[in-house]
Amino acid sequence: MSESRSAGLLAGKCVVFVLAGEVLGGAERGAIDLAYALRERDGADVAIVALDNRAGQARQLAAERRIPWTSIPTHWVGSSVRKAASLAGFVRAVRRMRPDVLISSTNRPNVVCGLTWRATGASSAVWTQCDVNGTTRFGQRVFRRTLRSMPIVVTRAYHGKDWLVDEHGGDARRIHVLRSAVVLPEPQLNREAWRATLGLRDYDVIACMLAHLHVGKDHETALRAWRLVVERLSGSGPRPVLLMAGRDAGNEAAVRALARELDLRDHIRFLGEVEDVSGLMEASDFAIFCSHRELFPRGVAEPMSAGLAVIGTDIPGVREAMGEPGAPFLAPPGGEVVLAESIFRVARDPELRTRIGQANAEVIRTRHARDVTSGAYVKLLSDALAGRR
Repeated sequence: MSESRSAGLLAGKCVVFVLAGEVLGGAERGAIDLAYALRERDGADVAIVALDNRAGQARQLAAERRIPWTSIPTHWVGSSVRKAASLAGFVRAVRRMRPDVLISSTNRPNVVCGLTWRATGASSAVWTQCDVNGTTRFGQRVFRRTLRSMPIVVTRAYHGKDWLVDEHGGDARRIHVLRSAVVLPEPQLNREAWRATLGLRDYDVIACMLAHLHVGKDHETALRAWRLVVERLSGSGPRPVLLMAGRDAGNEAAVRALARELDLRDHIRFLGEVEDVSGLMEASDFAIFCSHRELFPRGVAEPMSAGLAVIGTDIPGVREAMGEPGAPFLAPPGGEVVLAESIFRVARDPELRTRIGQANAEVIRTRHARDVTSGAYVKLLSDALAGRR
């Protein structure tokens, strides 16, 4: 262990991150980023436990950062006896890791850790709230009981704290708002290479939307707004093309059908799950993000960090993420006409999108720097391990 690590407040402490599985979303990327920071800067011994072993990119990302990964299939289906047996298997496996702290992310890991963290031998545990959508997997009583059982609760947004307190009876004194770091890897391909690969010209107007294709995201409004933009820009020279990046999470067929209905085949690309997100954003002129409910979406924060203007849905999570620079470019939920007007303004004005993009990047640099975010987390964990509230 290096000298810098040994001097860290968490030196020698075993911090186990518990994730739902290997599928890489914003919650998983945030957890892996934090695990890496706690190890590199503060000397923690970190590991990841996944409750599902279906293949995905999260495990690959952890491997690239040399973070140990263990799959412990833990299901919440069937009889009470079967659930109890599954939880017992989780406890046995985690106890062997001798954890000091468990940090769970998303609903299933949060509830599993809420039920078992004391039995694993951990001194403390952190519930990380990653959305404001609730859950149908667990009953309200189980969700509330496990939320109250966790000594520390972390959420990424202030409206998320209010949601936990108002709707689920969370203890405001134990709920902390800690931003996650936004750290973008170097692009694998540059702007020119990305555009050439997709058959796009340098002067085409390119927007990207980073969002897995499931019903929680509002791809419909984005597509209907894009149809209006295409009609206004037709014949003016640059071709508008929307790049949709995200895996199929149950709604891809419906989104593709709507794109065909709107005759967008020459003005849209479905890219699936993209590994080189940094390169994709470098190839884009601005970003769009439409959703029904969000806590604090990385589909907004990452384009902001890349210096892109973002046009999005005016819901609490998106508004909090975009901050003051992005407020004029928010459209009401389902408001494709207003959304299209903002897209058109940004598409036709390179100076405007450059100015907004620079302001967005500054917001991320000051609010989401790794030293700031991980430093707050380290203070919270070290206080908990020392027995301080």
